[in-house]
Amino acid sequence: MREQLLAIRGIGPWTVNYALLRGYGWLDGSLHGDAAVRRGLQTLWGRPDKVSLQEAEDWLAPFSPWRALVGAHLWAAQSSTAY
Repeated sequence: MREQLLAIRGIGPWTVNYALLRGYGWLDGSLHGDAAVRRGLQTLWGRPDKVSLQEAEDWLAPFSPWRALVGAHLWAAQSSTAY
């Protein structure tokens, strides 16, 4: 299914991973391209500069098969510190 979705123009890895997470409960989709995930890592690491896509992908890799779940925790951490 992943390859079929990626073959559609305008659909990229983030969209596929997010759709598989929300639609099918697939927890291994790496959401390293998500801005909130990268901001969460930036906060977690205490960095003033932005986290790159590659850095986020590399950091999430060892969490397989739960990378999307880790991404969701990074989202939640951002929303709880935003207020």
